Amino acid sequence: MGTFFAGVRFNGWTVGARLFVINGLLAVALVFGGIIAWRALNAQSRAMSSLVLISKGARYHQDAATQLADLRASINAALGGQAHTEADRKDLLTSMDENSKELQRDLLTLAKLELPPDLVDTETRVQTLADAYLSNAGQIGRLAARNPTLATALLPQFDVSASALNDAMDAQTEAFTSHIVRANSDAATAERDAKSLLVLAGVLMNIVVGALVLLLSRSIRRSLQSVRDVAQALAGGNLNARNTNTGPDELGELGRAINGMADSLNDVIGRLRADADRDAFGNELGEGLEMADTEEEAYETLGRAMVAISPDLPTELLLADSSRAHLERATAHPLAGPAGCTVESPFSCMAVRRGSPVIFEDGEAVNSCTRLRGRSCGPVSAVCVPINFMGRALGVLHAAAPVGKLPSQLQIAHLTTLGAQAGARIGTVRAFHSTQQKAATDSLTGLHNRRSAEERARDLVASGRPFAVVMADLDYFKRLNDSRGHEAGDKALRLFAETLRLSMRDGDMASRWGGEEFVLIMLNAEAQQAYEAVDRIRAALATALLTGGTPAFTSSFGIADTTMSPRFERMVKIADEALYRAKEEGRDRAVIGDARLATTGEFRRAVEHTTSVSIRKLAEG
Repeated sequence: MGTFFAGVRFNGWTVGARLFVINGLLAVALVFGGIIAWRALNAQSRAMSSLVLISKGARYHQDAATQLADLRASINAALGGQAHTEADRKDLLTSMDENSKELQRDLLTLAKLELPPDLVDTETRVQTLADAYLSNAGQIGRLAARNPTLATALLPQFDVSASALNDAMDAQTEAFTSHIVRANSDAATAERDAKSLLVLAGVLMNIVVGALVLLLSRSIRRSLQSVRDVAQALAGGNLNARNTNTGPDELGELGRAINGMADSLNDVIGRLRADADRDAFGNELGEGLEMADTEEEAYETLGRAMVAISPDLPTELLLADSSRAHLERATAHPLAGPAGCTVESPFSCMAVRRGSPVIFEDGEAVNSCTRLRGRSCGPVSAVCVPINFMGRALGVLHAAAPVGKLPSQLQIAHLTTLGAQAGARIGTVRAFHSTQQKAATDSLTGLHNRRSAEERARDLVASGRPFAVVMADLDYFKRLNDSRGHEAGDKALRLFAETLRLSMRDGDMASRWGGEEFVLIMLNAEAQQAYEAVDRIRAALATALLTGGTPAFTSSFGIADTTMSPRFERMVKIADEALYRAKEEGRDRAVIGDARLATTGEFRRAVEHTTSVSIRKLAEG
């Protein structure tokens, strides 16, 4: 039985079905126990019925024996002459008749009972002998009541019939006694067997039902343990754990629900991890770009970021030129190289027009960008991310790969982050550079302004490098403004500035000092070398005036160098004194300053200027 139960499986059964089986088994057990109890009680009932019947027959037999004894006593009384009077004789005969009738009635009742065959045989014999005995008893009794002496002659015959009847009654008594003993024994045996059967049936039913209930409960417990183990594994962080019991039962539904919950958790955690990776990449990229002070440094950082996204994904950054009409490759993937996009202008790119990333799974598809078709490497997929700064399109980030190898969602997210942060940083660098340039540049001439010149001079003084300072001033500039207007004056300033820009060496600086005054800083030059350079500037200016359409003008120059003074403000004073002397000597010339002459606080005399310049203010900038 153990082997049978071990082979029984309830996989796929619902909990309700398993409980129904348990209830059904209990019902079957109750029915089986009821049948056994009914059969046992029925056997006991039959035994008790038989005992009652035999007891009843024995009672009638005993009553018949009593009536027989009473009849014999009445006959003996008549034979003994006890009926002296007529009334006594009459009472005696009445008693004998009643006894005879009672005896016959008991024997007839006994004959009607469904007794065992041997008792029926004894009852038949008793009935036959009783008939003969009653016949003799009636005859001798009536005769003895009238004449006892005469009745004595019939006594031997009466004794013979009485003796035969007594023997039959005794035999019947023994038969009844035997049957009563046997019926009692059968009843006791039936009761004992009934109890034994009930106990055995109870034990067997308990074993069978208990084994099945144990098997069913174990199957439920195993299913619950499987669900519990998976739930504990999920709670412990193993989100790959899954329930294998996914049958149609309630536990299977619970297992599927937990599996679905685990899948949802995996999706959520995957998205969270992707967001975390994207945020980490964005933070790292942002920190790297923050340290990039120039576009070149930003391009280098962007190149490293391209490698971090994918070491083998061709990627390029295309940015608009100053006219914003053409796209130029600013940087490309250091390892995989550029993606090879041929778009020429920002607004020819679909991603730029849409203002959001565009993904092309197959460049040969009808709805793909036409610039993806016909590439020598074969059909490609692409990701295009617009580069914007404060709503203005700067360019596009383009990545391409073979069809079927489109970048992953995380890589696309990183490319989107790269494009957004590239636009923000490059736009910021350009805006900052433009602001710096405007702060350091004179808006009219495009030359450096006075502050830039002072900062440049301080850097050179701090580094100990030699340089020359040239002060330049346009001759009769006020007269030019008054006679030709301010527009002509501005045109003259721009022409002079352009002449300086074209005539000076790389590393030299030309700046507008204020009004029509200019300061030139010539690196690694002494006063004489600066003087020669000024002559070239004067010659270039004369040539430019021939074709520039600007009213003719000249300029005077004062020159100083670091050999005259290591301090920039004193060099400016020396150069300014030399410029004054150039004015006094007839203008349109250059004069090298003398450090011995620059000893007073006022270094500019009122010739063409109505104001003087303070050394302290000049030094403070």
